[in-house]
Amino acid sequence: MFLIWNVFLALIPFDLSLLIKNRQLKRWMVVVLTLVWLIFFPNTMYMLTDFSHLSSIGTGLMTETQFFNYALLASGVMIGTLLGVSSAHIMAVRFLGEDARIEAVAFYAVLSLVSAFGIYLGRFLRLNSWDLVTNGHSVIQEVTQAFTMHSFVFVMSFGALQLALLLMYHILRKMK
Repeated sequence: MFLIWNVFLALIPFDLSLLIKNRQLKRWMVVVLTLVWLIFFPNTMYMLTDFSHLSSIGTGLMTETQFFNYALLASGVMIGTLLGVSSAHIMAVRFLGEDARIEAVAFYAVLSLVSAFGIYLGRFLRLNSWDLVTNGHSVIQEVTQAFTMHSFVFVMSFGALQLALLLMYHILRKMK
């Protein structure tokens, strides 16, 4: 069930990016949708941490059940991650243009760090995007206390992973 929910959450920023891509929206609507997109974007890359659930099914790949569960988990992670990198690319093109190179790298780098911190909040503090709406004050308190060496190492590691995925996707799209 967690995989269905996580893929659903990964779909939200993708759908928002398609809405934002529409140049006919009013400026205030683009700003609001972009903020909502940014709040939900970490859900896409959060899917990469779902591989931690392999411990519950075993990592040996010795039984048919393990084959199925591993394939199911990997499929969900790949779908969520691809939705994320696609939505980030759509946003970069929308705001920076097709030919932006250095600006796109900077955009992806900042997005990767912000997203990695969001993933940290979700994985270790068990916060999610909905908590901002339902319990905003508590979220702000927990976020301010989350700046530790543990979070720093996690954010740098997962930020680098995300940046590599985003740049790879960006480069591959340019090769078409």
